[in-house]
Amino acid sequence: MEATTIDAVMTGAPAGAYGSWASVAVIAGLAVAVVGGALLVVRLVTRVVDRIADSKQRLSTYECGEAPVGSAWFRFNNRFTVVALTFLIFDVELALLWPILPRCLDWIGKGDVLAVFIEITAFVATLAIGLMWVAAGGGFVWDRKVSDE
Repeated sequence: MEATTIDAVMTGAPAGAYGSWASVAVIAGLAVAVVGGALLVVRLVTRVVDRIADSKQRLSTYECGEAPVGSAWFRFNNRFTVVALTFLIFDVELALLWPILPRCLDWIGKGDVLAVFIEITAFVATLAIGLMWVAAGGGFVWDRKVSDE
């Protein structure tokens, strides 16, 4: 190939107006078909082929080998959701520190230590603001009662 031909290929001359979107649609359709097919197979195996009888014991609530106490239909405290989401946010944001590590090391190698310090300080400050927001809202108080308001 000549250099001009390689340059034309590398610049991405459009093959068609909808060529790239068509490939996204095909991949999305394949993903839906594979997941839907797997769900259909599981449904067929568990409901049609297996034919397990629904006994009263099988349909009862299971609590780690203990007999169920009370009804399963009670008002669940949202405090557990706040703590779980807070953990998830911190876990994900800390996982996002790993991709910037090579960039920060590159900056340190170039002598831009102040830029690394400012970037990581801004990131940790964002985490601290989130932590203070949850704590100010009482998200970490375990013995409070749920009001009916």
